[in-house]
Amino acid sequence: MKNTAFWKQSLLSALIIAGAVSAWLFRADLSAILAPVTASQAQGVETRQDSPGKPVIVADVETKRDDLTFASIGTGFAQRSVTLRAPSAGEVTALNIAPGIKFKAGDTLLTLDDTDERLAVQLAEARLERARSERDRYRALQDTGVAATARFEQAQTDYKVARIALEQARADLADRSMRAPFDGVSGLASIEVGDRIAADEAISSFDDRGRILVEFDLPEALLSRVSVGLPVTVRSPSVEGRVFDGEVTAIDSRVEAETRTARVRAAVDNPADLLRPGASFSIGLDLPGKAYPAVPELALQFSRGTLQVWRVEGGVVQPVPVRLVRRRAGLVIVDGALSEGDRVVVEGTQRLRPGVSVEVLNSPEGAQS
Repeated sequence: MKNTAFWKQSLLSALIIAGAVSAWLFRADLSAILAPVTASQAQGVETRQDSPGKPVIVADVETKRDDLTFASIGTGFAQRSVTLRAPSAGEVTALNIAPGIKFKAGDTLLTLDDTDERLAVQLAEARLERARSERDRYRALQDTGVAATARFEQAQTDYKVARIALEQARADLADRSMRAPFDGVSGLASIEVGDRIAADEAISSFDDRGRILVEFDLPEALLSRVSVGLPVTVRSPSVEGRVFDGEVTAIDSRVEAETRTARVRAAVDNPADLLRPGASFSIGLDLPGKAYPAVPELALQFSRGTLQVWRVEGGVVQPVPVRLVRRRAGLVIVDGALSEGDRVVVEGTQRLRPGVSVEVLNSPEGAQS
């Protein structure tokens, strides 16, 4: 057993010595064989050390105003509008009311039979003249001491009563005709010459159409964007193909609880008298809004219940929470801690984590940012 073990040890020692001698003799060949492997391993380490960050494509943040265009349907009203009513009862003797005729304030529109009223005016004038004479006669007698003071005071009172009676008679005569309350046009009359009408009977409409007032409802969410003087554009089916300019002139002081809207009034000049009260109008308003950052839609990422974008700064990315305001022409207007000129990732967002280094592929220099 001892002889066998010694033999094995001797053989193993001889093999080791032979291998060492062979390695020494062929050391140059072995160096040539192992050099590529070592260089490849070293190059791999160097590549890993010099490897750039995750490749991404970025876009610059822009600034956009959140302007809106609002459209609504409204109803037109005349700038001033009244219903003409008979000032008193009687028979119509003259009627000038006709659609489309323009009247000046004070023009006579209608006349009633006024025979009795004219006679009443003449009678009141005669009584006033007699009362004036009596008063003047007693005044002269009082200066001589002949007339009593009481009789003079009575004459003075009679004169005042007669003057009031004349004014009343003239007012009754004036009520036998109806005059235009302001510059405007009348509508169709509901009576004819010869008709007998009652006091306060409706006869026709009368409008000042120099400006048309258009009223419409505005949602409460847009109230902060509207102010008096804001320009509007209106269209009406009654004037096909025409667009009219106007402006907001009044905003109601309350919001209707049922509709959550407020009443807004706009005025439109109507010098050619093309627009009519009561017509329907389509209204357009350009509502100014605040300025916000705007990014491409691809930059948005939904993470943990919030929207965010990845901003590139100093070669690394950080998430920036944002709130969606509005989508517009391929861009998304957002509200967040972004400034114009910031760069945000639009492609490659799935591989990003806070603080990760990135390589901007569409950088002008093509280098790591």
